Amino acid sequence: MAGFFSDPLVQSVLVPVAVGFLLTGAIRIANGQARGPLVAGASVGLGFLIAYGLTLGVPPLPPSAPEHELPYVVVAGLVIGFLLDFFRRGPLYRETLYLLGSAAALYWIAQARIDAGDAWTYLGLIALWLGALMAGYRLELDRSAGLNPVLKLLVAALGLGAIAILGAAPELGQISFGLATALGGFALWNWPVNRYPFGAALLLGAGGALIALAFVLVLYSETSPIALALLLLCFFADVAAKRVKLPAGKFGDALRPFVLIGLALVPALAAVAVAYIQSTLVDSAPI
Repeated sequence: MAGFFSDPLVQSVLVPVAVGFLLTGAIRIANGQARGPLVAGASVGLGFLIAYGLTLGVPPLPPSAPEHELPYVVVAGLVIGFLLDFFRRGPLYRETLYLLGSAAALYWIAQARIDAGDAWTYLGLIALWLGALMAGYRLELDRSAGLNPVLKLLVAALGLGAIAILGAAPELGQISFGLATALGGFALWNWPVNRYPFGAALLLGAGGALIALAFVLVLYSETSPIALALLLLCFFADVAAKRVKLPAGKFGDALRPFVLIGLALVPALAAVAVAYIQSTLVDSAPI
């Protein structure tokens, strides 16, 4: 059994998608008909944490490496997001906490770079934070459009995983794939009919996991910053998706998520291509 759970495919695909699916239903039932749908999105953050544990084990406390800080960031976002959803707090609460929380997470993760940094370091950190805010803004802007924000996060997580592997960070890439498949497990409950809204638990938990991964990859690996900048375009896929003409009625509604996925994959694949080209150039450079 231990050998089964040591398989990367199990760790980053089978377990997270099963956890994302099963816990969505369990959390919904456990919290009742009124609040259950609001907090069901907490399943994604839990799926990510399980994928992390299977891949890297339980992180030490205090963390001894930047990647060890990831689960603590996600736990904080997940708990706060769950409480905001459970007590039905409005968008101002989650948006303010996302803004402040992303800054706090970046400061904590980047502490080693800040201590030895210069003006360019600080400008780069500000650019990272602004990128995180842009992603969060686009998710919030589209949160009423059914599965859209979940699918944009899913495609971005897939792209981030591939970019991480090309940037010589395979374990972080595997964890990013785990986030994507946990999002997929949640999405299965919401297609073709959207049942559970995109709330604070998804924004701060799943969204927080994605941006924290991006922070670690940019600051402490060979991951291409240009590729990650291109990946941000995934969060604008809904702009193009709205222009695609689909049949009216339930059939068109069922097709719409696949259109969004296809359009979000365009910048994701472009980002992966840039990361591949840059990794090839690094490998072929004379020593």
